[in-house]
Amino acid sequence: MRAIVVIKYGPVEVLEFQEVEKPLIEDNEILVQVQAFSVNPVDWKVRRGEVKLLTGRKPPKILGADYSGVVTEVGKQVTSYKIGDGVFGFVNAFKGGTYAEFVKVKEEETCLKPENLSFEEASSLPVVTVTACQSLVRLGRLRQGGHVMINGCSGGVGLSGVQIAKTLGCEVTGVCSTKNLAVVKKMGVDHVIDYTKEDILTDKEAYDIFFDAVANKSFFHVKETINSGGTYVTTIPSFQTIVLAPLINVFSSKKIKHIMIVPSKESAKDLATIKEMAEKGKLAPVIEEVYPIEQIQEAHTHSETGRVVGKIVVRGFAN
Repeated sequence: MRAIVVIKYGPVEVLEFQEVEKPLIEDNEILVQVQAFSVNPVDWKVRRGEVKLLTGRKPPKILGADYSGVVTEVGKQVTSYKIGDGVFGFVNAFKGGTYAEFVKVKEEETCLKPENLSFEEASSLPVVTVTACQSLVRLGRLRQGGHVMINGCSGGVGLSGVQIAKTLGCEVTGVCSTKNLAVVKKMGVDHVIDYTKEDILTDKEAYDIFFDAVANKSFFHVKETINSGGTYVTTIPSFQTIVLAPLINVFSSKKIKHIMIVPSKESAKDLATIKEMAEKGKLAPVIEEVYPIEQIQEAHTHSETGRVVGKIVVRGFAN
């Protein structure tokens, strides 16, 4: 099969097109012909060698976490899917695999694609929406009527978090730059803080959850803005979240947590919830640009600017 292969850590030029072996599925797996995938910041962080503690001395041969596509093979034990079904989901970003013509996934770790979305739209959702859902609902224990701060509300994770919080009837304060104010207000943010002009830490004990979707504020930096009993959730593990968090969470009324999603039965349940929200019009994909697969290097370069509103999607080899 055709795939985009990384033979060493480095700049975008290490992304190469090659013929590789097609995956062989186990009895509990399905084979998906990838129609589209999205580029997440973790992809180029893996490519550049910034997360070697998680990926190892050599990079994954094929990058990519998000996918949407068509089932082409089913294992003997598979009962939930049949050949021709449209599905969407994600694989472990640190192991990769979706920058390819085909990807194999376990039956219980994927989900039928929302009927009202294209493959490109569906591929933009899994990682960011599951990250937002688990951060706010599972870790943050967000409840109806709560007040959420989303730092980085114009990115893929942030915009997903905005929509999930608003669906739960919550008040949302979001942080973004001047050029994205109109976009985030349209998506439902109640109070927008322009970080280029305002101090985002002026409101004391205002938020039930401080969701740091861009991971550029530490717990100690923002804790005064969090209510007693509230939670700080970040998308990047750090010394604070790994080493200090267990102590902080015992002795402080304000908790600190980090999110790291992996494919599982639980994440598949979240995908099913996201599918339902999308089909009911409560969750809309936000895509800044769709690239042909031949422009994968340009897609990575675009993502590395850090100024993407929503997601960057790449059409698969099947297109």
